Amino acid sequence: MKIIDGKRLKAAVCHHCPLCRHARKKPDSFIGRIIHQRHAEDCPSWQAEQDLYGKE
Repeated sequence: MKIIDGKRLKAAVCHHCPLCRHARKKPDSFIGRIIHQRHAEDCPSWQAEQDLYGKE
């Protein structure tokens, strides 16, 4: 049985979150600006996703 590390699990949560997906696709939208400017600084899932999949 393979053990999933915490960073990959956090990144998966963000990667499949509808709001985060919208923010990554359309960073200039209202939701995108809120997610990128305010939420991203405090969200460990967003940070893990950026570390694993790269910053845009």
